[in-house]
Amino acid sequence: MKPHPECGACLVHWVFERTVSYTPEGETARLIRDIVGVLLRDVSPQANVGSLCNGTVHAVFESTPGLSLHYEDLKHKSNKNAKKILPEAMEYINKGETPEARLASACFLAAAANVAPLNAPSSPYTFQEIRDIMRYDNAKKALIGNLSEAVNNSRHVLYVTDNAGEIGFDSLVMGLIKDAGPRITLVVKKQTFFEDATMDDVRAFGLEKLVDNIVTVPGFLAPHEMDPLTTGFFKSCDLIIAKGTGSYEALHGEVPDKKAVYMLKVKCKPIAREFGMKEGSIIVKTE
Repeated sequence: MKPHPECGACLVHWVFERTVSYTPEGETARLIRDIVGVLLRDVSPQANVGSLCNGTVHAVFESTPGLSLHYEDLKHKSNKNAKKILPEAMEYINKGETPEARLASACFLAAAANVAPLNAPSSPYTFQEIRDIMRYDNAKKALIGNLSEAVNNSRHVLYVTDNAGEIGFDSLVMGLIKDAGPRITLVVKKQTFFEDATMDDVRAFGLEKLVDNIVTVPGFLAPHEMDPLTTGFFKSCDLIIAKGTGSYEALHGEVPDKKAVYMLKVKCKPIAREFGMKEGSIIVKTE
């Protein structure tokens, strides 16, 4: 995805809010310079927003003590909260009368679990939105394109995860995909990247037993930043399923030769414009 006019300011806000509380006293000015420095150097009309996010996070992460510890604790608690809801979510999905209906329900729940705010999270995620959807079906949601056809016609799915906690709901989608026959290569972060899922979160839900391969990446999966191993799996897949805003920003418009499914909650005006949907909408789009 190419930058919209608001993207630079939003990126500063996103990284600053998540790091300032853990920045040593007197280092706030340095933090802002590091963030803005990446934007001044790398922003152009042809830039990839996912790559800009990666560059900005990496510029500040190592010099912000306590950040990793805080987010690992938040992720652990979010995983526990997700596990409490998964049995009810599975029961909800299984009410679908056809494989297509069950897959759509699973994807909507996984997209609705994409609750990380643009500002810093103040507490672990409780996924109340998931309960509301299952009980009241009150979400603004859109299923765009032929999801079931994309899955049924694929042989190798590259599943790009987003955050801890919500990766538990991704497991329900992956179970249905495996039933349809494709191999799955799972993509998670290599190290703490705010609340994003890592191998610890994969193991928390037993996903290593469900998928065929797992690759780790240092940030959002931007096609021009992949190592040789990830590039190999990327080239061999015929369907990409990408969770979250960051994955959409890194991949949309960059993979014209691949079928892709994007699952996310719309959280900002540029993404709302991209989809033609209101902020707060839950999107599952196949393109």
